[in-house]
Amino acid sequence: MTDIRYLTSEDSSIYRAFLLKGIHKELEVFAWKLQNDKCLVELNIQKLLSSQTSDYAVLGAFEQDELVGAATLIHKQKYSLSHKAIMENMCVQGHDDHSRDYISKLLMRHIFQICHDKEIEILLTSLISNNISGKVFFSNLNFDTLFLEEHARKYEDYYVDEHWLIYYFKGNDLELFN
Repeated sequence: MTDIRYLTSEDSSIYRAFLLKGIHKELEVFAWKLQNDKCLVELNIQKLLSSQTSDYAVLGAFEQDELVGAATLIHKQKYSLSHKAIMENMCVQGHDDHSRDYISKLLMRHIFQICHDKEIEILLTSLISNNISGKVFFSNLNFDTLFLEEHARKYEDYYVDEHWLIYYFKGNDLELFN
């Protein structure tokens, strides 16, 4: 059985190790911002998982106490931005395509539930332009392509392009997961 829960600062070491697996291409990655170890150094995991941080929610999927999936929801509480959120650093591991798909959909269902509970109207995410499986996954959840951002990120001497995707909540969105 797969359980989803918020990660806390007590989970920082397992979360960091899990993200390292994603960087080293040992996981299925979707909305991914971490291309190398330097990116992980920049990411303040303790702050991200702190109970004092209200703009970030990091969800973890666990199977028998092992972290098998994670996703970060960024929701700024500012007056003019509270209607939208951004999801990033979604990654899963599983022994086959079926289990990875199951974990991914379970994480997204929880993300959608949080958005519903917080009355979020728009969910944005971005993926590196060559992440075909990620594009198919989000397309199957009715995300639309917003635009292609060329040279969105620079790592050492190379650039990556990102496709930005958008989802408009309509009220019956959790039915996608039935």
